[in-house]
Amino acid sequence: MSINMYRLLIVDDEPIIVNGLVDFFSQQEKWPLEVYGAYSGEEAMQLLLHMRFDIVITDIGMPEMDGLQLQKKVLSQWPRCKIIFLTGYNDFEYVQEALRHKGVDYVLKTEGDEAIVRAVELAIEYTREEVRKDQLMLQADRQLRLAVPALQKELLRNLVLGDYVSISRLSEQFNELMIPLHANQKVLMVLARIDTYKPNYSVYDRGLLAYAIQNVASEYLQDSVHMLSVEMEVSRMLWFIQPKPSEESGSEAGFMDEGNDERWVQSASFIQGNLESIQQTCKELLEVPISFVIESNPVSWTEAGQLYEKYNKMLSQGLGMGTELLLTSHSTLPESLPCPFQAGKLKKKLELLKLQLDGGQKEAFDSMYADMMKEVAQYKDEPRIRQEIYYSLVPIFLACMNRHMIYDFGPQLDISKLTHMESHSSWEAVTAYFHGLASAIFARTQVGLQLEEHAVVQKVHQYIHDHLDGDVSLVRIGEAVGHNSKYLSRVYKKITGEDLSHYIAQTKLSKAQALLKETQMKIYEVSAAVGFLAEPYFYRFFRKAAGITPQEYRDLHKVDKR
Repeated sequence: MSINMYRLLIVDDEPIIVNGLVDFFSQQEKWPLEVYGAYSGEEAMQLLLHMRFDIVITDIGMPEMDGLQLQKKVLSQWPRCKIIFLTGYNDFEYVQEALRHKGVDYVLKTEGDEAIVRAVELAIEYTREEVRKDQLMLQADRQLRLAVPALQKELLRNLVLGDYVSISRLSEQFNELMIPLHANQKVLMVLARIDTYKPNYSVYDRGLLAYAIQNVASEYLQDSVHMLSVEMEVSRMLWFIQPKPSEESGSEAGFMDEGNDERWVQSASFIQGNLESIQQTCKELLEVPISFVIESNPVSWTEAGQLYEKYNKMLSQGLGMGTELLLTSHSTLPESLPCPFQAGKLKKKLELLKLQLDGGQKEAFDSMYADMMKEVAQYKDEPRIRQEIYYSLVPIFLACMNRHMIYDFGPQLDISKLTHMESHSSWEAVTAYFHGLASAIFARTQVGLQLEEHAVVQKVHQYIHDHLDGDVSLVRIGEAVGHNSKYLSRVYKKITGEDLSHYIAQTKLSKAQALLKETQMKIYEVSAAVGFLAEPYFYRFFRKAAGITPQEYRDLHKVDKR
């Protein structure tokens, strides 16, 4: 059986009905069907036990095994089979019972072949839709499995960069992404830095190198710990590590008690002892020098970003400027700074602000901007942090202004102040200035958007008037003006307040009425002039829209002229 074929079984205790329907459906080329017949429920079950059927048309009132009993047996064997009940009974209780067991349709024998055809077409469409859904779900599952490693790393990267929404749902997301770590336990963190690359290394080469280093580390560590490596930026990888359960614990959670400090001490010692070997192997096999920083104590997931900033600082000053280092941090994280400055977190927020400013997302921008500037306001005694924030915002605004060609904001916003932080009297003034610039940019881009949307509507109207005798379907109009049909319909309704399909119908009607009143064109010529391929469709359209036939409309206006 072809993959596009569907098996149809017709069951009735009246042979004339079975034979007639089998013959009828077998001769139809419209439907991809293999058609079988059975004269009783028992005979039908013999067929159903040996082959799958997609659709069963069955009488309800049959002796020995009626249609409802057959339905239950069919669905127990083939749960996705669609059942159509064909019967002479017009009894609501039968309808209720049929639908209770997922019957697709209920057709009276007196309704004729057309009703049966509609029921079969509906069953075929339901079956196709199920197959499409299955294929999409299977494809999505395959893609998800391929994407899981990247999604795992993206979650941990965002967590380190200050995504507190991720932290609030950590256990749930760890389970969803099959992360081999415990969300409710602490974690050891190692920062690995590739000290130098070969001059001819491409982006692909660097990615491959990071993957190779991770494999080397796994070879040394995987017997005793769970580990996940995340690339935080070029040349720097962060390893998240938790000890595996001891043989004595007998469970995955047993070793992770908060009071079980010995396991953490052993794991930290084990990792530190292997870092030199990992370093040496990477040097010999991969020809790359690597430095490491490790904190000997585990930290909570909420402290991961703070520790990452500490590691970066260690590798960016003093001894950290050397190569092939093994630095161990023994100091605890300061509890006196509830909101420590984190460059990674700032970078993430700036990226989002840029996207929101470019994309016209005013509400999202305002909310994130307010949060960021409120946080920075805490650093009254650290002007360099404020400078970093200020001069990180400048290129974002400059790029957006250049992209949208906005160079004049009027006297209320002096654009010359943008690149001079010292021209502002206070941090509050800085905050207000950038917010004012953003509001002005959003206002200008909104005007530009509205102008473009009106231009799209004008193009649509022009196309419809120029091609009314041809294809003015939403899909074709979308292709002509460069937008997909759904977007086009949405924009058109937003600007005009009416559906595009209604406008097309009204335009067709208006032109047809004008031609009927003002010309001697034949009705079929008028039909073709407004895009109807068949005259009967034009008649139905005109009568529904105008309340009278085209000829009646023409005759009426001839009388009026007299």
